[in-house]
Amino acid sequence: MAPWVRSYTFLQGSFYRKELKRYTDFLQKNSRKKTLFLELGVGMMTPMFIKEPFMNMVYQWPNAFYVTINPQHAYIPKEIAKKSLAIEEDIALTLKQLLGKPTDKLEPFDRKNIFNPSRVY
Repeated sequence: MAPWVRSYTFLQGSFYRKELKRYTDFLQKNSRKKTLFLELGVGMMTPMFIKEPFMNMVYQWPNAFYVTINPQHAYIPKEIAKKSLAIEEDIALTLKQLLGKPTDKLEPFDRKNIFNPSRVY
């Protein structure tokens, strides 16, 4: 048993390095292509893992676009505002609407109760 901490063998061992290389190679190979960075429900607890890298790539890549769907944290910096879309709505409802699926069985979203584990998605 090991504590849940970042260490050379746990979160930064050989598997991590191999997958990180695959990811960075993919990003470099596709940096000039049309790319949609779709962020679903990412909050502000640790923005350095998803939000900030996505925003930085959108800023640097000529054909990238950023979409964030989050009822609480749909934030877009002014530097990428023309290449972004913030949707401050319920993710389940938004995705069903985009897919043309019925939404009549979804309960209305309550902003006071952001996370409701009993809600059926």
